[in-house]
Amino acid sequence: MTPSLAYQVVISFDENEKSKYKYLAYIPDIEGYTQGESLADAIAMARDYIGTYSLDNELPVPSKLKVDSDPGDIVTLVDINPETYKKAINRKPVKKTLTIPSYLNDAAVEEGLNFSQTLADAIKEKLALS
Repeated sequence: MTPSLAYQVVISFDENEKSKYKYLAYIPDIEGYTQGESLADAIAMARDYIGTYSLDNELPVPSKLKVDSDPGDIVTLVDINPETYKKAINRKPVKKTLTIPSYLNDAAVEEGLNFSQTLADAIKEKLALS
């Protein structure tokens, strides 16, 4: 399994920003920017930016150098496991064969139930996934 990586992120707050995205996150190792509505959202968006970047680009080794920042900026680490990120966004259907009691099959067919969607919804609910 691919190990998680931790990238430095510089987060700035701009109270004069007219949009609701007042937190700017800069990821120096990949020269990327993203924004968030709150500090936590900016960190989550930075993680998502790095993950999305990893889909089409090889991630560099995280730098260990101190990054430049302005007074008031927050310099933090954002971790990501690129392999886990790729799996989480993979929505490719997988064929499964299953067995259910005949009476459930008959009732579901009569109602026009989509078996694949019902099973996917039940698994998400059981595992508390969105």
